[in-house]
Amino acid sequence: MRLASGKILACMVLLWAACAPRGSAAEQESAEAPGITRIESNVPVAPPGWAALERRLIDVLSRAALDYTARYTRSGGTLIWKTSGGASLDDLPESFYNLPLLYALGGDARLREVSFREWNATTRQLTYDFGVLHHEFAKQGDWFHLGEGMLYFYFLGLADPTDHENVARAKRFAGLYLNEEPEAPNYDAKLRLIRSPHTGSLGPAFGDPQKAAPYGWSKGMATYGLPLEDLPGIRSMEDLKDPENARRMGRAMAERMLRGDVPANLSATALVANAYLYTGERKYAEWVKNYVEAWIERTRQNGGITPDNIGLSGKAGEYQNGKWWGGQYGWHWPHGYYSIGMALQIGGATAMLVSGGDAHYLELPRSNMDHLIALGKTVNGAFLVPYKKGDRGWYAFQPIDRSLPASLWYLSQSPADWQRLETLRLASTQDWNIATQSPYPNRGYASLPEPREDCWNCDVEGLADWNKVANIRNKEDRSHEGPWLRFLAGANPDYPEKILRESYGQAAWKLDQIRRNVLLLEYDPRGTEKIDPAEATLTHVHEHHWQTINPVTTEALVQLTLGAPQIMYNGGLLHATVRYFDPARRRPGLPPDVAALVTRVEANRAVLELINLSPFETREVIVQGGAFGEHQFTRVKYQVRTDPEPLQPDHFARPAFTLAERSVDVNRKFFAVRLAPGTGLTLELGMRRFANRPSYAFPWHGDAIPIE
Repeated sequence: MRLASGKILACMVLLWAACAPRGSAAEQESAEAPGITRIESNVPVAPPGWAALERRLIDVLSRAALDYTARYTRSGGTLIWKTSGGASLDDLPESFYNLPLLYALGGDARLREVSFREWNATTRQLTYDFGVLHHEFAKQGDWFHLGEGMLYFYFLGLADPTDHENVARAKRFAGLYLNEEPEAPNYDAKLRLIRSPHTGSLGPAFGDPQKAAPYGWSKGMATYGLPLEDLPGIRSMEDLKDPENARRMGRAMAERMLRGDVPANLSATALVANAYLYTGERKYAEWVKNYVEAWIERTRQNGGITPDNIGLSGKAGEYQNGKWWGGQYGWHWPHGYYSIGMALQIGGATAMLVSGGDAHYLELPRSNMDHLIALGKTVNGAFLVPYKKGDRGWYAFQPIDRSLPASLWYLSQSPADWQRLETLRLASTQDWNIATQSPYPNRGYASLPEPREDCWNCDVEGLADWNKVANIRNKEDRSHEGPWLRFLAGANPDYPEKILRESYGQAAWKLDQIRRNVLLLEYDPRGTEKIDPAEATLTHVHEHHWQTINPVTTEALVQLTLGAPQIMYNGGLLHATVRYFDPARRRPGLPPDVAALVTRVEANRAVLELINLSPFETREVIVQGGAFGEHQFTRVKYQVRTDPEPLQPDHFARPAFTLAERSVDVNRKFFAVRLAPGTGLTLELGMRRFANRPSYAFPWHGDAIPIE
């Protein structure tokens, strides 16, 4: 480290003094910042394969992100695409959503500027070219899609929480659901409900049956079935080919599905919590807790299963003839548990975060999960659960999405939640596609136990062997929860290298598609749009093109370095065991040459390996408890080398080391590690989870938000 950098660091309130005396390998406490512990490594290590692969992957993904962005954007950052017509409110920002996350993990420093530029550019594009935003937020959108689009915005807080524009946006966006914007009365504070499935900067959209567009047959939407099952004369999607039936369906949907609250709105809790992470203002935390509590009460009143439509009077089934199912993005249409499960998990997890770890909020996703598992059945050796509920009962059986029970266990650290995972793991003895006679890859199609065409992730969720690392990456950048959980259980030791190799291969594949100018013209292979590829340009591509071609994949880095499951894609916040900062460069993420691996995650303990791959440079890293500093480190144990190097070098073999156990009381949300060249540490981290108020603040920002 240069002397100038050392002087700067010496002045940083929350960092160690660069000129503090150094012992051989013992922990030290900074004279400039009492209470901040520094641990020093002096144990030489032969770099393990996972460490070299991890650092290489970070470098490759960084360059890939920069090349990808340069290839597909104009000078101001907007996507090279059409400039008029229709566009979804989420798909453009989804094209870059994981770039700020890669930067926050330790990616190239240029990614910070690129990430903020692309957020601002796609916001302008959606505002001025397509007219779907007002005051930089969706005019009126559903939270299934709003949540997907806002992931990008949340990750910017991890990249730089001091950006003035985004702090202002965070407060303004949250205010849309705290009734702080007069033109957007989205929330009924008395009944604790969001007033429509479609809300935003222009308030709730209640739907006008007289102006409703017809809902006719289309090949893509036909796979999801009828939105409403009880209209006379309409018994199948084929009936919607009749124009009059299509008009009747459109009017009924506007009348029955666009008023009142739906579970998908629980994703709004992350938007409000985002403002809390920036400001620490209690009003945001209180709103989140009150809103989630309302859904818990509705769920209890309905026997443990969450009703999917709440009328403006607060009554379940008010506009669905008393049926608690049938709401938009509900149990019946279009995706069932796929969308509801994520929303319930987001709500429970967010309330737990802002409440200081109150685990009772996890009752919301847990009771629904257990209800479906109890309804499950085994088909030729594959255990399946119902994803949808209709007039005929529960149907659409498929493998359960492992990200949901995995995330539930990760947050609760409950033995019962881990046992649920084990029960699910052992329940299937045959891969889903073989058991149900479905093709692999299946393109969403399933033939058993009933024909259906929207089982999109069943290939990987239905693998009977949870150790297997599937060759897959979907737009949610997940699908490897099973082998990661087995690694944490100590039963899949090769997982880090396997998932890093797989991620590397996925990035290389996407880069090859970019070089060959592969263009996604049709998102759904069952669709009807026909464009001659020879005549197509970027102005013709489907708006999912960039999500499909994006070479950046962060799932492996999140799991391995942060000890965390991937985020809930429909708008969840990142929940993590640890996080890292580079004090020498005053930025988030792992410093150059430093690799990290979380090998154990427990209720009050985690195990972390840190490796400095450089044989030339000392590296310094700050380890933080939780993505937002919400966890408190208690006692940290590690090993140091106690024998001195001999004055006379051995000409043949390096002598064995003498190691001794050390431990130090940290009692703070972060500590510092100094890694000498070519050394490494295994740290046993004692932790008190959710002991601190969560905040986006970096360590050198100080405890600007006091702990209550």
